[in-house]
Amino acid sequence: MPGYEARTFSHQEKLDFQKYPQKHLDYRRTGETDGNAIFPLFLTESQQQQQAMAFFGQGMTNHNPDADLQEELVPKWNVGCRRRTLGTSYLEALSDPKFSIVYGEITNITTRGPVTKNGREHPVDVLVCATGFDTTFKPRFPLKGPHGVSRGDKWATNPEAYLGMAAAGFPDYFMYLGQIVRLAMPRCWWGSKHKRTIS
Repeated sequence: MPGYEARTFSHQEKLDFQKYPQKHLDYRRTGETDGNAIFPLFLTESQQQQQAMAFFGQGMTNHNPDADLQEELVPKWNVGCRRRTLGTSYLEALSDPKFSIVYGEITNITTRGPVTKNGREHPVDVLVCATGFDTTFKPRFPLKGPHGVSRGDKWATNPEAYLGMAAAGFPDYFMYLGQIVRLAMPRCWWGSKHKRTIS
């Protein structure tokens, strides 16, 4: 978004921040104030959200002219659900001639590489398998509430928590940046700062 582009601080700026702590604090507070001011863009179907979605989508389209990649990569979900952009230079890298982006299901793997559903073989030097991750909030250790309810069972399909800090049925269990917290947002550290204050 305009005003929120990635940037590199000059050497002089870094020196000024070190020499004048108040200047650094003012800069940080301005960023926090600006971040809070754009909260309406996270409201479903708000004008700000529609504008942000159009801006992000256009930005991703401009950085990668490949129509097929645009169809696969430009997100359809609302701002705030998940990260919408893929980071500085990421889309440009995908347009590099030495890359070949392959979509589709792998049906089998030969001695040369994977074969996709369309029957095409993709020769590779190294094949990295990265599937099967458990990204749920079920704990990796047994945790039961006062009435014998297992948190793993209770959160098997839909984790629920208050401010990403506490959960009903588990009175003495507190989390730091737990489930349903704005972890994917750049304002994550501001939220965590307030959590420390509340705690």
